[in-house]
Amino acid sequence: MLDFEGRVAASSRIRPAARHEATPIASIRMAAYSQYRKSAPPGVFDAYLDDLRHVERPEDGTQLLVAEWQGRVVGSVVFYPDAGLAGMGLPKGWAGFRKLAVHPDARGRGLGRRLAQYCVDRARELGALTLGIHSSSFMTTACKLYHQMGFIRCPEHDLRATAILGMSPVVDDVAVIAFRMNLRTR
Repeated sequence: MLDFEGRVAASSRIRPAARHEATPIASIRMAAYSQYRKSAPPGVFDAYLDDLRHVERPEDGTQLLVAEWQGRVVGSVVFYPDAGLAGMGLPKGWAGFRKLAVHPDARGRGLGRRLAQYCVDRARELGALTLGIHSSSFMTTACKLYHQMGFIRCPEHDLRATAILGMSPVVDDVAVIAFRMNLRTR
């Protein structure tokens, strides 16, 4: 990973989260996603924040990863060996990840990309043929990153935020857009 001066930054790493890090992870998610408050209807956004506050545990069939920079946890992502079990409408057998977040104070250091790449590498290790994810069009930095990494849109797996959150549809519902990466050819 490169720091602002183009040198390799030895003070960062991606690793499995420890149980005691649930509260810091939830705080990082709140800080990272709060910038989108005006991009969604208030009720939908509040329900999404509630979902982000839920920090997954290994017994959920997931792997919770953190980005550590200069000795502190500043980012996280949830890896799903089988994204079909995540309740997001992706096919059974695809790997996936959700809730990628980097604290605003730690952005610009490549940590989001490293978290995503860790998930790609982990999916390959497990023999997954496809990695599927969701984002939203207003999350422009995330969408740009995913395109740069080789993800392609798969609109057949797009969802509405209210459906994911168990809410009744609203007029200005948020489109949750799907991406996939074919791991066979990369």
